[in-house]
Amino acid sequence: MLRVIALASFLALAGCHRQASAPGDAPGNFKVEPGDGVVTVSWDQQPGLTYWIFFRAGATVTAASPAASLIFDAQSPRVIGPLANGSQYAFVMNATNHDSRGGPSTPVVSAVPRLAGATWASGAPLGSPPQNLNGVAYSGALNRIVAVGDLGSFFAGDFNYTSASPPGVTAWTQPTSIPNGFVSDLSAVISSGGQFVALGTDGSIVTSTDGNAWVSTFVAPIPNNGMNSLGVGLVSGAIKYVAVGNGGSIFTSTDLNTWTPAAASNTISDLYSVSFFNNGFVATGASGTLLTSTDASTWTPQISNTPNALRGATFGTGSAGTSSYVAVGDSGTIVTSTDGTTWSLAPPPLSQDLRAIHFGSRFVAVGRGGAVVYSDDAVNWSLASVPGSPDLSSIIFTPAMYLAVGALGANAVSK
Repeated sequence: MLRVIALASFLALAGCHRQASAPGDAPGNFKVEPGDGVVTVSWDQQPGLTYWIFFRAGATVTAASPAASLIFDAQSPRVIGPLANGSQYAFVMNATNHDSRGGPSTPVVSAVPRLAGATWASGAPLGSPPQNLNGVAYSGALNRIVAVGDLGSFFAGDFNYTSASPPGVTAWTQPTSIPNGFVSDLSAVISSGGQFVALGTDGSIVTSTDGNAWVSTFVAPIPNNGMNSLGVGLVSGAIKYVAVGNGGSIFTSTDLNTWTPAAASNTISDLYSVSFFNNGFVATGASGTLLTSTDASTWTPQISNTPNALRGATFGTGSAGTSSYVAVGDSGTIVTSTDGTTWSLAPPPLSQDLRAIHFGSRFVAVGRGGAVVYSDDAVNWSLASVPGSPDLSSIIFTPAMYLAVGALGANAVSK
């Protein structure tokens, strides 16, 4: 008797519940924008509805298909990845109203993800008045980008792929605190060991764990020889920082407090960049100077086959599966190597000075007048440009996006 009463009560309650009506229209303004290994899906989002995105490789897809990947409760805009560059994907979406059935589906939209570096968008100049920005770094752990420049300029912004204004970050902010009286020109910044580290041209070192509050790491600076670049790498499993500057100056540190001159820099040329990749350091400088080292103490000069200043270097594996070192410099100079020892001069794709290069998903270099060159194999180079033609001095790669900074607060992104 009790079971009959309980069942009757359940049926009565169920009869009181009515399933919500499905949305009468498909999501409006449905768009899919391809990016580097990702797409950005956007639509006109309405309050109270739950949105479902269905997608798969190929030319078509249907809602609720077992062959489709599903994103439930999506918010516009939604970045979807990782996806294979050069492959076609099909996308469709619908919505439900609370617990209703799915409403009408949008038309199927297809997109082909592609490498970044070819098209650029510029942001408003940073600073008031804008200062030259000389370095930029990204911390994946903090999801934050930091740019530094002249007169102790610091700017930080949370990485935001879909942000259009400012491009690439939610907002640029100035520091909450800096060392008292600090006004040194900053030439470089890196992300290392859970903190940002910035180098002053006067040899000063300042650090920040969040990109907002900055402190000096020691009282006595590196000897003031015009310090231009900062790198970090592993030597025998231990972190080693390297700072390079004018007159062949190379200093190393394991703790950012005590700095030691390199045992043998083997050059008196001004050095403009230093980087660590493929288990070794590479430094570049004036008159085609190119040095390599495995320990940052003893440096070996390499024949770069150019008399032009080399301003930056990178390392990466191109589309053909071949790994290459690439260094760039004045008058559009590009030199490449597969082993770091034998370097070849590539025909310059342009005449403007190139100031920095980075490998993210391809080789991308930036320079004066908004010049951009990019390559998938370190052999064939294509040209691009940044709107406004700013002089650019530093470039990084964040998830699916390049970001470059330069003169008078210039900042630009390529997605």
